[in-house]
Formats: sequence, C-alpha cells, structure tokens
Amino acid sequence: MSKLKHKTLYLEKISLKHIDEGWLDWVNRSSNVKALNRPPYRYNKKQLIKYLGEIKKKGDMMFAVRLKKNKEYIGNIRLNDIDYQNRSCTYGRLLGNTKYRGKGFGTLFLYKICQVAFEKLKLNKIFTPVYSDNYKSLASNLAFGMRLGGYFRSHFRKKNKYKDVYYVELTNEEFKKIKNKFR
Repeated sequence: MSKLKHKTLYLEKISLKHIDEGWLDWVNRSSNVKALNRPPYRYNKKQLIKYLGEIKKKGDMMFAVRLKKNKEYIGNIRLNDIDYQNRSCTYGRLLGNTKYRGKGFGTLFLYKICQVAFEKLKLNKIFTPVYSDNYKSLASNLAFGMRLGGYFRSHFRKKNKYKDVYYVELTNEEFKKIKNKFR
C-alpha cells in the first residue's frame, strides 16, 4: 500500500484552464491513448471543450488533481454514469504527469474517487472497465482493494479490433475497511 497520504492531493472542479495546463497533452500521449476506452482516443482543444460540455449535461463529475505542496496539476479523476437510484457509478483516472507514475499516486487518485463517491455522493458501488492488457492499471486497482467483478471478451472495439476487459469494483462497505490505511 502507498506510503503517501491522501492529504498530499486536493481536487478542483475541472475547467477550460486545465486543457492548456497539461490535459490536452496528456490525452494525446501514446501511453495514455492505449488505455482510453472512449473515442476519439486523440483529442484537439475543441474536442476537449465539447467533452467538458457533455460532462456537465450528463451530470458527470470531473476533477483536476493537484499536489498540495506546490499546486502542481498532475491528473484528472472522473465519476460518470452516476445512478442515484441504484447508488452506483463508473469512474476513470488519468495520472497525466509521468514523473509521478510508479510512486503510488494512482492509488491516491482511487482514494479521492472513493471519497467523492462514497462520502460526498453516498453511493454504494463504483466500477470501471480495464483493458485486459493494461497490467499497470489492473494491478493498481487490485492493490488498492478493488475486486474483479467480471471479464468481458471482445467488449470494446478499438482500431477495428475487439479488446477484452476486466471490470473492477468496490462497495462503500469495502472502502470503509480500506480507508484507514490512508490516514
């Protein structure tokens, strides 16, 4: 488990300014494009502006993640397809600043996602698809405490090929047991 503390990071609502602060570059980096499961996979500024508008219309929530010590913008988290009836949602995370990869920040991003989903929105469950060949993301999710919820063969089409995905999930009750490790 990460030795970093969740208080190392803070969230701010995503906005147009983040596009020029790094977001546009991050979503177009080849290592990130491989993991994206929503077209167009590569974005220009106009498309990201449109994407922001769509997020707001749908009622999804997206946040920029910054370091507290120097306010550096290092990535994004997103909660989407929020279902208040069944109290669940999907999530996504992008640790865009590569100098922070492999240091436990992806795990902290998951903690922040859980704080919003379970403590603020009072949801019961979060889940996300992970490409079966995205070993680092799968390992990070599982190390955090996510559980495998399913395996779907040929589930997403990317570049005219179908890709298998794992669905990983976590409930509010499971998060309550995990969160003490981050205090």
